[in-house]
Amino acid sequence: MTPGIVANPLGFSIARVGGHSARSMMFLEMRALVRAMPLDVSKADFTRAIVEENALHKPTQSSRKKSHRHLVELYGMDPSQVLFRVLWEFGHADLDSLPQLCLVCAYSRDLQLRHSFELVRRLCLGEVLSRLAMEQHLEAGFPGRFSPAMKKSMAQNVNTTWTFGGHLVGRAKKTRCLPAPRPFSAAYAMFAGYLTGLRGERLLDSPYAALVGSSRPQLQAALSLAAARGLLTLKQAAGVVEFDFSRLLTPAEQALSHEPH
Repeated sequence: MTPGIVANPLGFSIARVGGHSARSMMFLEMRALVRAMPLDVSKADFTRAIVEENALHKPTQSSRKKSHRHLVELYGMDPSQVLFRVLWEFGHADLDSLPQLCLVCAYSRDLQLRHSFELVRRLCLGEVLSRLAMEQHLEAGFPGRFSPAMKKSMAQNVNTTWTFGGHLVGRAKKTRCLPAPRPFSAAYAMFAGYLTGLRGERLLDSPYAALVGSSRPQLQAALSLAAARGLLTLKQAAGVVEFDFSRLLTPAEQALSHEPH
């Protein structure tokens, strides 16, 4: 395991400082890997592709190793962990869903990114989000933990991630926009929340739902399409909602998904 990364068998991380201390969610690198590598891969394959074969076209050996380390911080990069394995499977099935898939996975593993969403989701459509406002929000959530330089870097990184993930738009001036879920990203968001122990209506009202959809009807429409594709089983009757992700889970993972993470 990379030093400083604490993970559980499902792929979540409980590290006190997440990957956004150094980078955004590295979406362009993840897209390059999905395009270059097959569905059936191992943890060692990622190390070999990134560090030895330079699949990400980094200029030096040091930058290759750093990229690999940061990707592990953000995603785990281990197909034996179901949170990453399903991201990898869904990303290959629908590359257009990859920005939201990456966002959901990084959110699940990064404490600072999760905290930053509390600010982003409160913004009105079209409202401007400054880097300074995000710095202040991070300071409020983690008082005295980060230096001014680190807060500035982290604020830039999380704002870039929310831009790739469809919640902000613009380069120098970031403004709030609303994400539109795709069947694969909607299913993955519900799946990640399910792994934390959320069920039924609580899933649909959770931050995981807000990561990919701006309204309940929009999300449910995408989930209905996901169910029709066999990504999950969805039952809705008399105001009761039930999700079944057993196709994606081993028996051991199914048991672990009933524990809080």
